[in-house]
Amino acid sequence: MSHGGTLNKVRNPYAMYERAGALFLQKCKPLETMRLGTLSSTVHDDVYNYALPSDFNSLVDLLPQDNRDNWDKAFRRNAGRFDLEKAIKNNTLSIEGDNGSKIIRINWRTRQGVTLHTMNSLTDNGTWSAVGSATGLKANDIFKISGSASIEFDLVSTGDGIQNTTMTAVDMTDEDEVADIFMWVYLGTTTGLTSISSIWGNDLTANYWTSVAQTTQADGTAFKAGWNLVKFPWSTAIETGTVDPVTIDSFKVTMACTSAKNNIRVDNIVFSIGRNFDIKYYSKYLFKNSAGTYLSQPTSADDYVLIDNDTLPIYLLETMKAMAHQVEGSDSVFDIQFAEKELASLYPAFRSEHPDQRKKTLGNYSSKPRFQR
Repeated sequence: MSHGGTLNKVRNPYAMYERAGALFLQKCKPLETMRLGTLSSTVHDDVYNYALPSDFNSLVDLLPQDNRDNWDKAFRRNAGRFDLEKAIKNNTLSIEGDNGSKIIRINWRTRQGVTLHTMNSLTDNGTWSAVGSATGLKANDIFKISGSASIEFDLVSTGDGIQNTTMTAVDMTDEDEVADIFMWVYLGTTTGLTSISSIWGNDLTANYWTSVAQTTQADGTAFKAGWNLVKFPWSTAIETGTVDPVTIDSFKVTMACTSAKNNIRVDNIVFSIGRNFDIKYYSKYLFKNSAGTYLSQPTSADDYVLIDNDTLPIYLLETMKAMAHQVEGSDSVFDIQFAEKELASLYPAFRSEHPDQRKKTLGNYSSKPRFQR
């Protein structure tokens, strides 16, 4: 296509294929790049941040795996509108950025969680006490996520934390071994923090569950300075003795660290059963190797492009343009002009036959008041 031009003048052909592919995917959405995957986490009431697939490009649909009906339709909002309306709107989502990563925020009311403790006071429901060498235990009514306060303490060494063995017993029969336990943890800095663990049960000595130590937030992102939502899956916890789920009245949270940390704050312990969701999306990976692994950039002559014959000419012309820029031969200008002329007709024809199915962001209409003085 490029008048016998040689790849010898192309510094990195695989990077060129990736660059042309990225430009191509910005201008059209081939059906071959549409994928259906499962969200890495179940969706819970009042838990909003979830991880996206690593190859996510743009959203097509979010759909429950079980018993989807006509009302199970997701509406996409911009970041500000989603956050303002999350307490009053349902079935909404937002695609946002978080410290260099894309996340999906979901507000989908499924099943209200069971609160074990609101942590509004050291003594309003049983008594919270220090674990290990933790110091500075107190209620903080300034820094909190919900209610009137959070529980604060200073972390001196690994294994420090807080516990309560005298709270009012809560029936967790329905949640037993299927719920996830959520808890908010405030960190002034993440330096030195290794993991966070929890124990819950009928007591903390004979009949209790021990969680797997958590090293990230609930959505899989790293701990950060500020409030972190931590999730402890009951399904992966280890049981000691025989725990009666009817009378869960004890809870302990501890932290592993390499240095002391002040002003750790913990708030609102909730046991929640989630709902499984699938996500349909356009992938940003246009290539695949012989082992079946999706790629953003080809690495071998055996890799192939994930597009069909009706789409392939468009990608080839985009690659031809990228190559002509580097080869800079006597016919490069002609090649670029030829490709642009062909693409000017191919892109509209493709979009007409394969319309973009991305879920659009819905705004809000406003108007003047109907009645004025």
